[in-house]
Amino acid sequence: MDLDAYRARAQAFATDLNRAHHRRFAGHDGAWDPESLYAFHAAVFDHAAIEALREAAADDPAARRLLRFAVEARLHAVTARTDAERARAESAAGLADLTAELASGPDLAHRIALEEARLDVVARTLTPLAAEGLERVRAEVRTLGWPSPRALLAELHGRDPGALAAEAEALLRATEAPALDGDGEPVTARYDLPRVHRAAWADPLLPADPVRALRDGLARLGLPDGGFALDAEPRAGKSPRAFCAAIAVPADVHLVVFPRGGLSDLEALFHEAGHAIFLAHRDAAAPFEDRHLTDPADAEAMAFALEEHATDGIDDERLAAHRDARARLRARHLAATLLHGLDLLDAGPHPSLRERYARRMAGATGLTWPSAPWLVSADPLLSSAEYLRALARARHLREPDRLRAALTA
Repeated sequence: MDLDAYRARAQAFATDLNRAHHRRFAGHDGAWDPESLYAFHAAVFDHAAIEALREAAADDPAARRLLRFAVEARLHAVTARTDAERARAESAAGLADLTAELASGPDLAHRIALEEARLDVVARTLTPLAAEGLERVRAEVRTLGWPSPRALLAELHGRDPGALAAEAEALLRATEAPALDGDGEPVTARYDLPRVHRAAWADPLLPADPVRALRDGLARLGLPDGGFALDAEPRAGKSPRAFCAAIAVPADVHLVVFPRGGLSDLEALFHEAGHAIFLAHRDAAAPFEDRHLTDPADAEAMAFALEEHATDGIDDERLAAHRDARARLRARHLAATLLHGLDLLDAGPHPSLRERYARRMAGATGLTWPSAPWLVSADPLLSSAEYLRALARARHLREPDRLRAALTA
């Protein structure tokens, strides 16, 4: 296989897909048609390309990364329609608005009513689409020649999924679900999490201008605040959550933010800035896989490590304890998500997994957890495994000199 020719096709696909994603979620263009994009670039991840990359990957680490890129693109392509339908259904039902209202801390009866409305959308509309998407992934794995999703993931990730599961179970055994700050009210159920993450009680402690706080924080850490475009302009249709769009690495990287205030928004801004800085400082002369396809855990570790610095300079014990509790909750939630994802890959949308999911999430979080999201929360590509690896690496990057060194590693 001519890997240089393949790299050029892969770059064109990544650029088109990420540019369309950026324009849609930055509010520049309401159109978002991933199905057409995948169809136009189908040669990047068709059977011939994947077979040739699989053969080349036996002796070439670069080809192994390109193989993972091609296979994951293929699996995203087969779920593009159901993913788009889910996004449209969520928008039509106002799911994000329901969650935002939950975060504002209404009274208990109203929170329960909002959660019931969310779960009704999940059960009636999103679950059938999630089940179809999961089965498409499982079927496509076998179509591509792997005997099972676990076999595919072992080859692509270079790690046995069984070992990943054992590590997740060990994490859950070694830690306990944290007590969460509900601003004077007990936190007992999943519907309280938006309120916990929003932490409105902390608003007086936080910077009035998050973007300025980011720039000041990067200066204190000795990290560059250039190399990427920062879009903080209010715009209709813009995503309320910060995101990083890597259209062409490292020359065309965007950090898109819509600052609205609150702890979780501030943390998301610093987190996505970590991605933007990491990508903007890849070697422009390096091949596609060394710019766009770096180890996902390395990029996430940079993002997690920078996120930890979001409240530097704020000396408040309650805020520090709150952030620590949420960090421990995140690790346990990811571990449970990984175990559930493996169950779904093995068995598909089998009804017996529904209640197992609820019990597992309740045990991991210490909260009453509904069973309705058991399929909507599926993680068929095991991104949770990468996040867990990244959390472990981030602990070693907190010091400024290590953060700076990670940019050139």
